[in-house]
Amino acid sequence: MSIEDHSPENQTPATAPTRARPGMDARALSSTARALSILVAAMALLLGAMVPAQAATQAPHQIDVRLTPLDLADQDTIQTLTVTVTNSSRQAMTETTIDLGGPAGWSIAPSQRDVAEPIASGDTVTRSFQVRVPTLREGFRMHPFSATVTYGGGDGHGTVVQEKTQTTGTPVASLEKAYNNVGATTLDTRAEGDFDGEGNSFSAEQLSEAGLEPGASVPGAGAEFIWPDVEAVAEDNVTAGGQAISLAGSGSDLAFLASGSGMSATGTVTVFYTDGTTGTGTVSVPNWTGAGANPDAEVVAATSGRNTPDGYGNENGTYSVYAVSIPLEEDKELETVVLPGNGSIHVFDMQVVG
Repeated sequence: MSIEDHSPENQTPATAPTRARPGMDARALSSTARALSILVAAMALLLGAMVPAQAATQAPHQIDVRLTPLDLADQDTIQTLTVTVTNSSRQAMTETTIDLGGPAGWSIAPSQRDVAEPIASGDTVTRSFQVRVPTLREGFRMHPFSATVTYGGGDGHGTVVQEKTQTTGTPVASLEKAYNNVGATTLDTRAEGDFDGEGNSFSAEQLSEAGLEPGASVPGAGAEFIWPDVEAVAEDNVTAGGQAISLAGSGSDLAFLASGSGMSATGTVTVFYTDGTTGTGTVSVPNWTGAGANPDAEVVAATSGRNTPDGYGNENGTYSVYAVSIPLEEDKELETVVLPGNGSIHVFDMQVVG
């Protein structure tokens, strides 16, 4: 987008003739025109001064911050975490302060370090922090660290935050290995189903008529999902409870084949990339009846009725499976997906959208 030059020397005042009102002489008309010209020029100067300032605030960060990892296998120890700050801007950074935050309950000393000298353009400084690594619980765990750098000069932003999350434990090898709920049953096996916590489940016969047969490929949210290739009496979905699932691939989005058993089936998904960075996104699916969160979710399949403890019922109701997605960083390779901690969210499959 080009910015026009509105300075006074580049302005061409309007030259359209102005007809004098009765009683207005030529000198008054000329004086009025000059006053209007001065006012327009002053406004142009004001706008011209504002545009560069706005552009400066929109410039990207030019201060790079990196955190070294800790050896989390070496527990009950005091280790050194180093924060490196690189000034890639054209101006020196002044009065720089680095604040380090860590997982809840962890000891960090000191929590803040100052950089007394200016950091010249192109220069790098490091500061070290002592972190006590406690005894860690078993299972997959996330341990977030964040370095907040405040400064004067530099790129003009004044603050930059870099986050790094380390993990311990091993993720589940695949979504199928994490299945913990029977969501679809036949009429004969309905007693094994409990999708909603009240003994109700999808009708496998109805799902088959809607195209969701075991092992069937089904499109949704830009992905090609695979409907669980299991018997109707087996666990076929994951009730989300913060499970960490291994998943490789790269693409624009991470898509979920899911449905909700509550009215607030919403939660945060955390993704880990192979370069050690993380990202988050919100997954929100409607109740299987169609009510509740995210009415814009894509309906992949809908059935009439469901299996209840008393038999096939609720024939006038519609029960659906949906496709939703969250964005990914396309230039990064996915490694682990951590599901939300919301048991109302049931995930049947998840796929990377290329």
